[in-house]
Amino acid sequence: MKALVAVGIAVGSILILALVLLFWGIGISNQEVTLRTTIEQKQKDNTSEYDNMWKKISQVAQVTDAQKNALKEIFEGYAKARTGEGNDSGMIMKWIKESVPNVDTSTFNNLQNIIVSSRDGFTFRQKELLDLKREHDLILRKFPSSLVLSMLGRKPIDVTIVTSSRTAAAFETGRDDDVTVFKK
Repeated sequence: MKALVAVGIAVGSILILALVLLFWGIGISNQEVTLRTTIEQKQKDNTSEYDNMWKKISQVAQVTDAQKNALKEIFEGYAKARTGEGNDSGMIMKWIKESVPNVDTSTFNNLQNIIVSSRDGFTFRQKELLDLKREHDLILRKFPSSLVLSMLGRKPIDVTIVTSSRTAAAFETGRDDDVTVFKK
């Protein structure tokens, strides 16, 4: 009878240990699935944000082009009105002495603000995506979660980070010698 109780206790202990390990493995799997789903959705969100950023910049830039053209027409009309029909030099001098209409640069300032804030916001989103990938990579590599996830065939996720060809070249060569801000 004592032997039977001992066997029952051993079997019960093994079953409890197996259940604990099973639930632990399920927890690790769920954690990986949560990270994977978050990363995939963040990648889509970044694509949407990138598209939105460029549409805002493009559309506001179109407004400034329209303002520039309207302002050009105003100046041309103002100049023609002041120079007279015969292109009298006295009228030209009078026009030069008069005040020229003021130019409202608020739209250009607004465009600059949109560019800077949109680019900063997008950079922040890219960093969030990289941080999520780091977390996912760690759970795949750290022991003991790496054992469970490798048995389940889980792999690292590739993310796309948007950058410029200039940046890619700088990291490829290890050099960035072009420090000229305004090209001539």
